[in-house]
Amino acid sequence: MAIIPQIKLFEWTEIQTIGDLVRLRLVLDYMPDEELMRTLERNRGKGRNDYPVRAIWKFHTSGYCVPA
Repeated sequence: MAIIPQIKLFEWTEIQTIGDLVRLRLVLDYMPDEELMRTLERNRGKGRNDYPVRAIWKFHTSGYCVPA
């Protein structure tokens, strides 16, 4: 049986060693969420804007990237 080595895209240790804010910035910069943001903003319509959609989305996403 032949063993085929897998090429790693990145080492998990590289992600673990960077700071929490750097990891969060990477996620926010590279997540393809523009269509989602436009849809949510359009569906909100002319309702109250006490909590802007993009700010809440970034806050929600940060909960997954930055440990408590």
